[in-house]
Amino acid sequence: MRAVVIERFGGPSGMAVREVADPVPAVGQVLVRAEAIGVGGVDAVIRRGTLGDYGFAEGLIPGSEVAGVVTAVGDGIDPSWLGRRVWAFTGTSGGYAEQATAHIDDVTALPDGLSSVDAVTLGSAGPVAHFALAHAHFNAGDAGNGFGNWVRRSCSTVRGKVTMTDRARST
Repeated sequence: MRAVVIERFGGPSGMAVREVADPVPAVGQVLVRAEAIGVGGVDAVIRRGTLGDYGFAEGLIPGSEVAGVVTAVGDGIDPSWLGRRVWAFTGTSGGYAEQATAHIDDVTALPDGLSSVDAVTLGSAGPVAHFALAHAHFNAGDAGNGFGNWVRRSCSTVRGKVTMTDRARST
């Protein structure tokens, strides 16, 4: 299969499309034929070599998310996943490829009407937004102030349903 490989750390010119071995799903994993891949900021950090001390080496296939169709399942996975459209988190590598493996706990079935491109757009942005909101340290009453109103307006502009609550924490 074809995959993008980091041949040398640095700018995008250090990456190349290469033929590599097809991945095989391990126990608890699925194989996804990619229709769309997510490209995030962490991918650029890895590509530049900034995280070399954390085990990222040249030769790596970057990418942490794909959307597509499950084409194979590893041991312990219900075969009903075969043929299903999914979004999958691949970990810190393996996503810039025609096929990628992911643990079943990191796979979400896609609803009808949601394209693979839209799925990867939401895939990484959603957890980042959740993390930001979870760590914003709001206090009771803050939801009616600036940031809370911005979140409400932002969600409603994409026709999202917004429910805001005020919950005081006892300390």
